[in-house]
Amino acid sequence: MDDPAPKKPARGRSLQPRVSSVKSIVTPRRRSEEPTTAEIFEALNQAQRETRGFATDEKVLRAYVHALEKLYPTIRFAIRLAPPATERTAVVQAATHRIVTEVLNTVTITEAGLVRAGLWQAAPTLVGLTLGRTYQPILEAAAPTDASFSDGFDAPLVRAGEVIGVVVAEFDSREPLPEGLENAVLIAASQASAALESGSLRREATHLRDYLEKLLEHANIPVLVVGRDRGIRVVSSAFGRITGMERDGLVGKDVLQLAPQSERVRVLSAFVSVLRGRNVPPFELQLPKANGGSARLLFKLAPILDSEGRVAGVIAIGQDRTEVRELEGQVIHAEKLATLGQLAAGIVHEINNPLTSISVYGEYLLGKLTRSGAEPSDLKRVERILRSSDRIMSFTRNLLTYARPSKKEAREVSVNEILDEAVDFCDYLAREANVTFVPDYAEGLAKLNAVPEQLHQVFVNLITNACNAAGEDGGVVSVRTRRYGNGQIQIVVEDNGIGIPESDLEHVFEPFFSTRRKGEGTGLGLSIVKNIIEQHHGRIHIESEAGEHTTVSITLPSVED
Repeated sequence: MDDPAPKKPARGRSLQPRVSSVKSIVTPRRRSEEPTTAEIFEALNQAQRETRGFATDEKVLRAYVHALEKLYPTIRFAIRLAPPATERTAVVQAATHRIVTEVLNTVTITEAGLVRAGLWQAAPTLVGLTLGRTYQPILEAAAPTDASFSDGFDAPLVRAGEVIGVVVAEFDSREPLPEGLENAVLIAASQASAALESGSLRREATHLRDYLEKLLEHANIPVLVVGRDRGIRVVSSAFGRITGMERDGLVGKDVLQLAPQSERVRVLSAFVSVLRGRNVPPFELQLPKANGGSARLLFKLAPILDSEGRVAGVIAIGQDRTEVRELEGQVIHAEKLATLGQLAAGIVHEINNPLTSISVYGEYLLGKLTRSGAEPSDLKRVERILRSSDRIMSFTRNLLTYARPSKKEAREVSVNEILDEAVDFCDYLAREANVTFVPDYAEGLAKLNAVPEQLHQVFVNLITNACNAAGEDGGVVSVRTRRYGNGQIQIVVEDNGIGIPESDLEHVFEPFFSTRRKGEGTGLGLSIVKNIIEQHHGRIHIESEAGEHTTVSITLPSVED
């Protein structure tokens, strides 16, 4: 009775070959019924068709064992694939009968097998196989009494000039050997070798493709591969992320369509130069983003060669320079502000000199007119002159306090007084924005141990932001102070302006992030404010609702704390 076929093993593990079930349903052929050449080729070609594509090594071996078994039901067959000596994997094998236990993990090819395949003179490399002088049967006979009459021969499986496995055919030496058996085994060995190599190449190509796709997916650099027709073949995920474009929509697109009209001549010139084998220096390109704005990318172009050494396309490896260019712009803007600050200090000095004269002579005229009994209307005019001059002097004094470099010497200061000075400083901006200040200061607050110039900078920035957030009809800015917790003081600046979108709230303290229109702010204000507050061991928190309000709360320790 034949043994049942075992379950299909996992990939890479040794197969425990089944005993053929063909003998129980096929009547053994007589010599006159041996397969014809056409039948041999048809059976082996069928095995070849079954193993096209991504067939595993196990599937290839089984297909050719079954093909040989159908052709020669009375012959025992096995195909065995040895692993390389450097890999600790099991033998991959398929057979019509059980392989004896002693040789399950070793694969042997005979000298005669190599001669039979015409390889003996070539001195082939044996990959994981041992070389034997004579053939030793490895398959169990149908009956124990037949074992002593078992004989056989083998043929090698060859891939890339290396012997990687063996095809064996065993038979009863008392029976006549079919005439076409040896040729059938050699053809099966040749076709199985080709199928194994094809499968290996396909798997390696698939692995390489998947590997490259993962590289492009996870690489943090923009990469484009462009064909000779300028069509985009490959796009990295970083390129899509930077430009905001969908990768699938970019594949097949003309690369010139990515660049603005003014840049296309330069891109085309660089592309053609690389196709002609010329060296093109890296160049920077401004690309429009899908959601508005633009990205600055520095590209290095290199040719891609085909198997014959001809230029088949161009690979463009980029470097995102968008943030660098924005930072450079911010630095230039900051330098302009620094220069403007120096000019402002000089202007204030020049204003104060004549303003002092106006104030002194105004007071003199007011006293003289009062003593001489001048008309009340004239007295009011002089008083208005004095109030205006005092206002200008107060503004210039606050401007110098704000612009003067801080010596970072902390001292005891009154937070209410600093807030009053900040409000006065921003009075002109409030009138321009039609904003009304609503101060609400708690009395009897303990003093802060702080650098006054730095607190001026904090509150002027917050009040300025509140005024800028006012709508077209103006608004209200509330400035409040109160005791908070154990010896702490809380300062709140609240406006009823346009608010901050929820998606931007988590970024407002980041350097160079601004919710204002491009060119209207440096994006450094709140970052500096947060840094100053933390240096004073305080905390800052912002709450906002788009279209409703923004509330900035600052908590600072007092001298009592």
